[in-house]
Amino acid sequence: MSGRDYKTFLTNHRTESQLAGFPKEKIKEEDKYVRRFTEGFKTTTYRAMDYEELKTLATVKKMAAHKSLLKIKKIQQASKEHKDQNLIKQHKLAWQKEFIRLNNARKRLQVEMEAFIRQNAEDGAVCSHSFQDFEDYESSIVNDFNHFKTDTVEPVWNLREDLKYWVVEHQNDTKEDDESVLEEHKAILETVASVNSQQELVLEKLLNEQLSLEQELSSGELAELCHTHERKVQGGIPMEAFELECPDLDLKASVLQEFILLDEQHRARLEDLEQEHAQVLGSERGGWSEEDHYLFQVIVEQYPHDMTNRRMLYIDRLKRHFPGKSRQELVDHEDWCTRHKYYHDRKKALMLDWLRDRKELLTKASATFAEVCMAQELEEVKNEFKQKQKELCDVLYDKVQRWREQKMELMWLEQQEEERKRKEQEELMKIEEEKEKKKRQEQKEKLNKYHIQQEEEQRKRREEEQKRMEELKKILQEQAVHDKERVKFREEQILKKEIAKYEKEQDRLRDEEEREQRLEALREKVRPVVASDPERIWNDTEAWHSRVTGDEDINIQKPLFKMLGFSANQVASDPRVRLEQKLREAGIQGSDYGRLMMKQMKPPTQPRKDMESTVFKHLPKDGS
Repeated sequence: MSGRDYKTFLTNHRTESQLAGFPKEKIKEEDKYVRRFTEGFKTTTYRAMDYEELKTLATVKKMAAHKSLLKIKKIQQASKEHKDQNLIKQHKLAWQKEFIRLNNARKRLQVEMEAFIRQNAEDGAVCSHSFQDFEDYESSIVNDFNHFKTDTVEPVWNLREDLKYWVVEHQNDTKEDDESVLEEHKAILETVASVNSQQELVLEKLLNEQLSLEQELSSGELAELCHTHERKVQGGIPMEAFELECPDLDLKASVLQEFILLDEQHRARLEDLEQEHAQVLGSERGGWSEEDHYLFQVIVEQYPHDMTNRRMLYIDRLKRHFPGKSRQELVDHEDWCTRHKYYHDRKKALMLDWLRDRKELLTKASATFAEVCMAQELEEVKNEFKQKQKELCDVLYDKVQRWREQKMELMWLEQQEEERKRKEQEELMKIEEEKEKKKRQEQKEKLNKYHIQQEEEQRKRREEEQKRMEELKKILQEQAVHDKERVKFREEQILKKEIAKYEKEQDRLRDEEEREQRLEALREKVRPVVASDPERIWNDTEAWHSRVTGDEDINIQKPLFKMLGFSANQVASDPRVRLEQKLREAGIQGSDYGRLMMKQMKPPTQPRKDMESTVFKHLPKDGS
């Protein structure tokens, strides 16, 4: 087989016996197909395809699509860069505010420290010798710094200036490949390399000193001297309560027992708090390094709580500072910091409540014991009031019991309130996360709706354009028919006018010829006979005489001819002119709506009925 498929070109061949019932025309057609196939005649039904042209067309389409895709990517990249620039501006503004705040705090602390040093360094102060030693040590540090600067920094700057001068002086020599200059250049490079190695050693030494100082500052001994620990509560019954006098030993024992019960209740609350935050306390700094954790806290604190989009901004800032960490890791550490801060705040509040309750209980016990002592004195003075004293003790005991119950209820309510606040905070965080998810989903839905709307508008626009094109074709076809009829009618009218004009011109020529003959006859009758006057050539003419002697004023601004038209005010007062101006400003003067409005707008003065044209009266109107 040659590989060519002849099945699409063959027809079913029939013998003469099979074609007996067919007409002759069809038999001839069948024979023609057979002869065309056997003799190799070409047919116009099938034609060869130019695949190179199709490939070129496909390549052009692909290039156009690729250009459109690159343009879209460029727009997306520009939008992303614009968004990044806006975020960077907001980060810069937040950092500037934080820098101003820290700078002011530094200046304030420096002023306070200088005032404190001056106050204690005066003669006669308790710590004057220590602060004098501090000043001496500070001056020695300044001298060491200046000496270090003179030995290390200034030689480097001098070398830099010398190198700049040498480069300027030997700039042309290096281009000419002078051997002495090249050797000197090589020696300079060796010197620079030696200086660089020395500077690296100095920097390494300074870095080691910095690390040792930081470790010394963060050591436990210095922390015990400088750091203020959390306030601790001394449990048990205070000595002040033991020293109080009370005649009723049972009452005193029950009141002192309240201190132990109060301590147990607060310790239980602290233990519950530690158990609740055991996961937070179990991981030091949330599994992060000390430096990363410190940077995280500093960055978050730079953005105030009342700032719009605060969380979005500091999350973006953290992602830029920690490119190696994912967003989920940052969010987890943020949650850990929040819970860690809540634990310490809550613990501090519990410790303050514990101290306050102990002080209140001590004050209440003092007042109670004072009342009991007073009652005892009254009992000693007046025995008849002994029964009343007992009742008074019972009443006071009941008061203590009621106070205890009230205190227990208050502590329970405070605990419930703290639990409610914690749950509300967790719910707010969940609501905020849901809002962010919903916002992103809404943005995706809006984008999809926008794409669908754009496709629908493009489809409607194509349909309207197609419909408008069909209407225009129809109108043009009808207009072509009308134009042919009008042209034919005009040709007939022009032919009639030319015939009438020709006849009229012939009549006018005959009348003119007859009139000229009559005038010539009259001229012959009245023609004057003038005598010869040669001096008339040298005399002034009447026109020249009137020009010389005439002195009438001529209005230069007078127009050469009378103006018959409309003034600017008349044109501007026409509502059609104003409507056309408004439509042109809106950019819709060429639309269907603009043409319809101009068509419906009537002139201020209606034309007379006798001025209407009846030439196209027989033609159908538009839309009929």
